[in-house]
Amino acid sequence: MRTRIYNKCTDAEITEYLNRGGDTLFMSVGVTELHGQLPVDCESILAEAAAVKMAEKADGLAVINLPFFHAGATAIGRSTVNISIKAGYDYLMSLVHAFYKLGFKRIFFLSMHGPAYLTINSVCMDFFHETHNPICHLELGHVMNIAQENGWSMKEDRMETFTDLMYGAYKAMNQLEFIPVIPEFDREAFLAKRKEGNAKQWFKKDLHKLNFSTGGFGSFYAELEEHGGLEYATSEEEREQRGEKGLKMLEEMVEKFDPQHFNELLQALDTAVNEEIVPRYPHLMKK
Repeated sequence: MRTRIYNKCTDAEITEYLNRGGDTLFMSVGVTELHGQLPVDCESILAEAAAVKMAEKADGLAVINLPFFHAGATAIGRSTVNISIKAGYDYLMSLVHAFYKLGFKRIFFLSMHGPAYLTINSVCMDFFHETHNPICHLELGHVMNIAQENGWSMKEDRMETFTDLMYGAYKAMNQLEFIPVIPEFDREAFLAKRKEGNAKQWFKKDLHKLNFSTGGFGSFYAELEEHGGLEYATSEEEREQRGEKGLKMLEEMVEKFDPQHFNELLQALDTAVNEEIVPRYPHLMKK
């Protein structure tokens, strides 16, 4: 295909894809929030780039430009657009039903934002029980783990790996120039502020043990430096090199993750539900 990005296809191209039996979407679900020295859309861009690469590998289409969902603790930043979970849920559910009506059945949501599961997983569960059509959340942290199990090389410092992937994502989406170049940066002052913020909220460490990820209780960061980190480039040359390196890492991660395998698993689940399980339990039949 000329492009795998749904938003950039023509009506004729999408119609041709559907007519030949294509039914797979990789939808990037982003966030717009403070993130250290990176642009506020960095987590959205990584989800978009991963969606495009997965669509290429699994004969799907990628939906991009969904950058406004629940942010959470980063609401302390004046740049953070903090949408309620309910508003995000309603919007995403409306989109899923619209795409399902068009003929898309294999729908994967891609995100790398910690609290994103609060919105996405709820949509996945409710949509399934409404339609008996399984859809799935691909959280990129878990995608990284699966790729690593399959032989992908990931750095010991997980956050540094995320940063490399973000550079690669901006490169993949032809937006690398939006990552700022900062020739001089006071690393020690930045790290001191982060340490100060962590110390102020020592009580959160054990509270996080009570639930999955960051969705068990509401909170704010104490300092801006606690989210995001030392992701800056000191020159355009360094930025370009990291973009090339990150793009290669992103492509290798998707290759090792093998999105087509999970697409086939979702198809198998659909078959099991609708051809084996539901017929045995008439009360599950849709009215």
